[in-house]
Parts: sequence; structure tokens; C-alpha cells
Amino acid sequence: MHQVLEAAERVFVSLTGYTGFDRDLSEEILTVVLKSVSAEQQEGYVRQLEAFAGANRERLGQLYGKYGRVGRSRTSATAT
Repeated sequence: MHQVLEAAERVFVSLTGYTGFDRDLSEEILTVVLKSVSAEQQEGYVRQLEAFAGANRERLGQLYGKYGRVGRSRTSATAT
């Protein structure tokens, strides 16, 4: 899990430029996600995560800008 967590942080920072990666939350989520993936699939999970992020870089950046911590809050988005 450590390698996947490190990869998730690298992807997050590269997409957002934001260094406030929430390791605790990500570890909690990955614990659940990795339980649903076979051991064989887990071996290539870092590579798959990086490939997915690379292929969807623009869209993921847009989503983070819209819904992430540095994006607009729901209150300000509905107030305008």
C-alpha cells in the first residue's frame, strides 16, 4: 500500500500543484479500494494509477479545480 500511497501523492501534486495531500484520508480510501482488488491486480496498480492520471490529466485538473480544496466552495459557487 505504501507504493500506491506515494504514487497517489505524486499524481495529486503534479495535477494540482497543491502540496496539502491528505495522507490519512488517502490511506483510509486505499485500504478499502485495495481490498476489492486481487493481489495480482495490486502489483500493477501504481502503473495503472499513473497511466490513468496521465491519460485524464486535463479532466482531473478541472475536477479538482471545481471540487477540490483550492477550488470554489459549494457556498460561493451557488451564491454567484
